[in-house]
Amino acid sequence: MIYKEIGCTQVIRIDTCILKGTASLVNDALLNLKILPQGNPGKKGLTNGQQKRLGQSAEGFEDAVFTFEAAELTLLQKTPQVTPAVSVETEIINLKPILQLRKLFKRRNDLIQLTVNDLLILYRAIHAISYQPNPGIIVELQKLSHKSSTQKAALNTLKEIENSQRVNPALVIPVDGSRRNPRERLYPITFEVPLKELDLINLHQQCMVALESYKSGKGDRADDYSNFDRVQRTYLASLAGFGAVLSRAKEIAIAGESASVGAIKMLAHMPTSLQRMLDQIPSRIDLLNDLIKGREVFSNVGLVAPSSTLTRFITAKDDNDKKDLAWGVITDAQGIMRITLRDFRPHIRSLLAVKQKDLATRMGQDYLDSYANGLNIYIKELRRITETSRETQLTKLEELNE
Repeated sequence: MIYKEIGCTQVIRIDTCILKGTASLVNDALLNLKILPQGNPGKKGLTNGQQKRLGQSAEGFEDAVFTFEAAELTLLQKTPQVTPAVSVETEIINLKPILQLRKLFKRRNDLIQLTVNDLLILYRAIHAISYQPNPGIIVELQKLSHKSSTQKAALNTLKEIENSQRVNPALVIPVDGSRRNPRERLYPITFEVPLKELDLINLHQQCMVALESYKSGKGDRADDYSNFDRVQRTYLASLAGFGAVLSRAKEIAIAGESASVGAIKMLAHMPTSLQRMLDQIPSRIDLLNDLIKGREVFSNVGLVAPSSTLTRFITAKDDNDKKDLAWGVITDAQGIMRITLRDFRPHIRSLLAVKQKDLATRMGQDYLDSYANGLNIYIKELRRITETSRETQLTKLEELNE
């Protein structure tokens, strides 16, 4: 990134802290590299194999000077840049209740066929529009908004937090380790959970209210149970519908007929220059981007083999700037589910640009922890809703705890 320009000279600032441990001769410092066009005599650098540390201890030396031709400068400026991000992880998700819930679904209704990954994806959509940041983070951002050096980044972050609560993200689901057939584990699918269409959030809330009313009621409670039973049946039917929609989307993707696969096939036989031009179109149109490329990557490699020592999985994303989050999920041989999140959201990048890495990392960790804690609560409530029945007593619920 160009730090400043002086005449025909471009000055690039480099944080040399990133060179620690690479056997470099550079001390920790901010080092300015002056880039001069070809033909400019510039200043003499080190000669005759001479070595000297650059940075804070480079007494008597001015900033290092490298000479490039104009064409080389143009090429450097066009070189793709690594998108700044923070990486966080958690292992606080309780897997056992999720597995118990799936067994309970089968007892209750064979039509509710949701995998572990399906439940993770469902709650990801719920979490995206219900997330509330830690109050301490808001207070710190408000303080930074009063400082000139961090004001813009802080205000943008506060605005992004508010706006993100209304967005149901389109997820790219490239892998699902719950499938037993290896061929069925890989499929480029872009999926948006139909929260609004199936009214899943409202139905869950209505079920919890009706359930509490039924549990706390006195006497016969027939009317309370009748109200709960009606909402419960509608909710479970909606969950079955969600599972059917996602399952069908996977089948289409495996058959190579999804929008993502169709776009790949269309570009495959075109000239490289045309491929690059067409590949950039979705990133300029939000609706098209959500349909083909999505805004988040959600990869679950499932449960590893009993003999495996793998404990974490970090997923990748493509070079699409619209991708904000990359979720990597793995369950190790001890049955511990671990999620790693790479956070590329615009406000995270803004905070990194003004040297607020600690705050950016805490924001990413808070976002991931709120997802994990919220999922644990959601699964617990969903189990209560599913197992509650007045007409049919499930006498073998203890089997679910085995």
